[in-house]
Amino acid sequence: MRWNPNPEGGNNERDSYEHKDLLKSYDKSTYAWQPDMEDTILRVSKSTLGTFHWCAQQYFIEKVLGHTGETRDYHVRGSNVHDAVEYWWKAMAPIVHTVYELIQSGDREKALTMCIEALPTPPEPYIYGEPEQLRIYVTWQFERLCNCTEEEVRDWFPVGNEAEIHATRMVVASDGTEVPIHMKGYIDRMFLDDSRQGVVLMELKTGKWKPNKASDMRAEMQFYRMMLEHSPHAEFLPITGWGWAFPGGGINGGTGPHWDYESVSGPGGRYAPKSVEKRLTALVDAHLSGDFLPTSADFKCGFCDYMELCPRWRPEQ
Repeated sequence: MRWNPNPEGGNNERDSYEHKDLLKSYDKSTYAWQPDMEDTILRVSKSTLGTFHWCAQQYFIEKVLGHTGETRDYHVRGSNVHDAVEYWWKAMAPIVHTVYELIQSGDREKALTMCIEALPTPPEPYIYGEPEQLRIYVTWQFERLCNCTEEEVRDWFPVGNEAEIHATRMVVASDGTEVPIHMKGYIDRMFLDDSRQGVVLMELKTGKWKPNKASDMRAEMQFYRMMLEHSPHAEFLPITGWGWAFPGGGINGGTGPHWDYESVSGPGGRYAPKSVEKRLTALVDAHLSGDFLPTSADFKCGFCDYMELCPRWRPEQ
């Protein structure tokens, strides 16, 4: 069952977005951009850039040709968990001081129960493992709260909760052509760092965790960082760290619930900007040339809904 407990769909309300000039830019953008289009620019999101890096032909079939794949259980689970977590952070605001007082008095079990009970209750039971993931996520946040001083309780909350961000920038193609792009995304959560001078990006994932996912997670976080740095959202800068939480990380053979935090000044933070810039250049090159090559990795094709449309599996006679 797909269910969103947030009124009017949560924070994603176009009318409330303050930077109207960027909404105009968004309206002029499209994933299906071609070089001969007038007064239109290429739209890029974290997920579309990830799809292109996974398989350029899959990106072409979905975003340029407009085909839609089958909705699967993990799509529903992901949407439900994200919407419930967005709601939960709002629901915690009026009760957090009561919860904190219980923690301080030693009644952590009751305090944690209050936090879990602040989760929304769907009209019909979730069926894709959402409750377990939500309980683990809330427990992780509860443990953060337990380590706060009274003065730090306010900063326990995110400064951005499913924050809508728009930005524009130029990407230089391999042949030197400058191509404008519109970047858009919803950042799951942003928190103040320990110094209260910088911001930490935190991504929520509902799939399995494997250590080899770290490089792709860094690329996703760098896309958000780049998007913020090219946006008018100075209130979310500078980005000093990023991380990712996989509360259901043991699903489908994963290694178990897992979360990470890294400083952007570390090795991952130094590598990710170059990686994302290369991916953007490759994306723009493909749009300029019209060449969206299928992946050469056979295992990726097993996750694809479009094999009957793919030239790799329908070679020209």
